[in-house]
Amino acid sequence: MSQEKEKSSHSLWPDIIQSVRTPYGFSALFVLVSESVLGILAMHADPPESSWLIIAMVSLIAIVVVLVFILATFRPEALRGYRPTPTSVADESSKTEQTKKVQEIAQDAAVKPELIDPKLIRFIPPLSPTQFKVIRLPDENPPKYFNYIFVPTGKLILYQIPFFLLPVTDSRGSMIGHAVIDIQPGTLNESDSRRLDMSVEGVKCVYLLISAGNGWDMKDGIQFLYKRIGYLRFGFKDGSEQRTDLLLGKHLREWAFGNSTNLVTEIDLSWSKPAWLSHDSTKRFDLLTVPITNSSNHLTSIEIVAEFEEEHPNQPLKTPSIIISAITAERSPA
Repeated sequence: MSQEKEKSSHSLWPDIIQSVRTPYGFSALFVLVSESVLGILAMHADPPESSWLIIAMVSLIAIVVVLVFILATFRPEALRGYRPTPTSVADESSKTEQTKKVQEIAQDAAVKPELIDPKLIRFIPPLSPTQFKVIRLPDENPPKYFNYIFVPTGKLILYQIPFFLLPVTDSRGSMIGHAVIDIQPGTLNESDSRRLDMSVEGVKCVYLLISAGNGWDMKDGIQFLYKRIGYLRFGFKDGSEQRTDLLLGKHLREWAFGNSTNLVTEIDLSWSKPAWLSHDSTKRFDLLTVPITNSSNHLTSIEIVAEFEEEHPNQPLKTPSIIISAITAERSPA
């Protein structure tokens, strides 16, 4: 017997035993036992039942047994009540097709293929193939996520700007939100930060889908409204930097504003625009626009820093957090 066959035979019975603990497996076992008892009673009845009834019961028992063995062998996750694991969409054929599409667009637009973001090719038209670059958020394990099951995920166009909201699912494959950067200073205002590295030439604007957590107007006698709760630091190829402060009530506001009336619910519309509001009008995020004014526009990094502008060394505080759902850079026209 080969190693593969040995492994299959050894794992068969544990899968069957494990399946009995699930509603599906227990139901199958109940049917099996019930039909066995009825079959025995029918065979020993006085007078005996007709032969066709006995044959039907024995056949049903055989079908149930075969079904359990087949599922235990080929689909044990079904017996355990799990959903099938989703397969990767980006197989070799789709990658080849995507590469070919990028090359075609590059040729039509007379640009280098590396300037085209593959995530955006299905948006064309109406989006320019080289105008935008979706910035990938850092991977975290376990991922932090926008904790609302009805929040948008996937590719999203807002104000003619494309974004990608990475969906996050639980162990059963159910949607629980989209991945975010969620950073907050320590109770003694120790700063927290995330850095994203990239290489995007000719950047004129950076767009962020942004919100705040614990975005109190005032808490424990400390005012947070119109105070700096962090900042963005943009790094460029020539070593220069650009910094943009993030003020609560100007650049960002509370995401779960339905939880309290003491939460910041306004923003400065010259900086940020409403991007999404939940169906029950209790959750939201906004679109923050940051113009790149640095003389060098070859962007190589974005650092998000959470740090409250005031120090309170003798008073531990739970200061507001910064939540980033997606980032997209826009290039200047060629």
